[in-house]
Amino acid sequence: MSSPSYPVDSRPWVPVLTGDGTCEPLSLRDLFLRAHELRDIAVPVPPAASAVLRLLYVITARITDLDLKSVERGSVDSSGWLALRRDAVEKGEFDPTHVRAYFDDPRYQWDLFCAERPWMQDSRLRTEARPIGINRLDPTRPRDNSPVWFKHTYHGHAPAIETPEAILWLLTTHLYGPGGGGGTRTVTGTLPDGTAATVSDQYMSSGPLRAALTHYPLGRNLFETLIAGLPDPVNPPERGEDRAPWEHDELPDPLGSPPPITSPAGLLLGRSRHAVLLHPDPTGEYVVDARITWAFKQPHVELVGSDPYTIRQRDKQGGWQDRQADADRAQWRDLDALLADSDHRTRPDTVRMIQHNLPPAVRDSLRVRVHGVDQDRQATDRQWFTATTPPLFAWLAEQDRNYARGAELLRTAAETVAGVLRSALNTQFRMLTGGGGGGPGKRDAPWVASAMTHYWPHAETLFWERFHDQDFTEPVRAFTGIAEKSMAAATDHEAHQPPVARAQARILRYLRNHAAKKEPREDKDL
Repeated sequence: MSSPSYPVDSRPWVPVLTGDGTCEPLSLRDLFLRAHELRDIAVPVPPAASAVLRLLYVITARITDLDLKSVERGSVDSSGWLALRRDAVEKGEFDPTHVRAYFDDPRYQWDLFCAERPWMQDSRLRTEARPIGINRLDPTRPRDNSPVWFKHTYHGHAPAIETPEAILWLLTTHLYGPGGGGGTRTVTGTLPDGTAATVSDQYMSSGPLRAALTHYPLGRNLFETLIAGLPDPVNPPERGEDRAPWEHDELPDPLGSPPPITSPAGLLLGRSRHAVLLHPDPTGEYVVDARITWAFKQPHVELVGSDPYTIRQRDKQGGWQDRQADADRAQWRDLDALLADSDHRTRPDTVRMIQHNLPPAVRDSLRVRVHGVDQDRQATDRQWFTATTPPLFAWLAEQDRNYARGAELLRTAAETVAGVLRSALNTQFRMLTGGGGGGPGKRDAPWVASAMTHYWPHAETLFWERFHDQDFTEPVRAFTGIAEKSMAAATDHEAHQPPVARAQARILRYLRNHAAKKEPREDKDL
């Protein structure tokens, strides 16, 4: 019987949204041949969608010559690269000859289950690590020692995963994989200092996008999305030959230094800290087991600058870090961080590049899709989410400073009022109950969750109304009105009790006094 095979370039596995609104899976080859006809990818899980986009960006750079290799050959600077990008997007579709030439290149191995070079995997794990079960590959399944909720899987019940879905989880593991214990891997080799050693360990570092909030330009069709989302490769984090995982002649040394973070492949796909090997059933249509363990013991060189799809912000020590995903924070609260840079934050590089040298029809229609994964650095996944902005170009600070500044004023006012409301509710609840809840290091009072559930959706509505009307006057007073209604929604069911009614009055007085004192002065830019 022949060995199972699943070539990802010719077998369907990427869910896409077609022009007529239907969803179907496509192979990588067909996706690029039809990209101008497709609306979007249709990967339902945000971390998997983010991982697929990064894979597609790398291939896009290769088949359009918008990668580091072409830049080095022609000594192109950033302005020259932007001109090349404009030329590429004006063609309206990928050149079928270039697409076929790339996927037909005999140097690259696209078979997911190839014995020697399985795609995006490490064949050495067959002898260096033990299988740990297919449940560990799928982040939507409970851990073997976790309670069973929505998916009834556990150590003794691990149903096989269809291969197209397993590919999505494979990519997700490389970028968002958890830290902590994995399968034990034993490697004999040489450490960077030249010492011979045998390392046997199960500890894995977390993936490079763990807990990330990422932002991807979204065009009118998938072709525009992929061209507009390419990072500028002219100034990569590290110099060196840029190769995607399937383009390497040899697998990297797990005891040596990780490959340099070149651009685009090294930056987008080359920072994985996980080594994975999938085990198919005899047909290759299902994956029945997996080996997941550490890929490197030496750390990657710290990324200089930011990931091209993340907001960078200052931390409490004055350094810079990527803004992390927070499921309790609606994405409109990041709009001002997409429209303008400031002393304490910077936009994603690809969002900043929207304004540069794109055809007006493409540029003016570009939106931004946000993928967030609220998780810790170890193994806890709290929630993932996605959102899409309206077209952004006309609102960028370089186009209209009023919009950018106004978004910041409205967002700051909304967050300030929310903080005042939270503090007032906690204070009054403690006064009523003798100190229960809401103090430093304590949980919020029961009123707070109900009030915030009411406050934030109404605050978002007000934000967009004021933003579109360019009405940025007295934002604190406007959001205070919502805070008053939110306080009532959280406490009116108890207002028949005189102490609660008095607490309500004190909260209202506190909110209104704060609004009178903290209203920002009229900004000269508005």
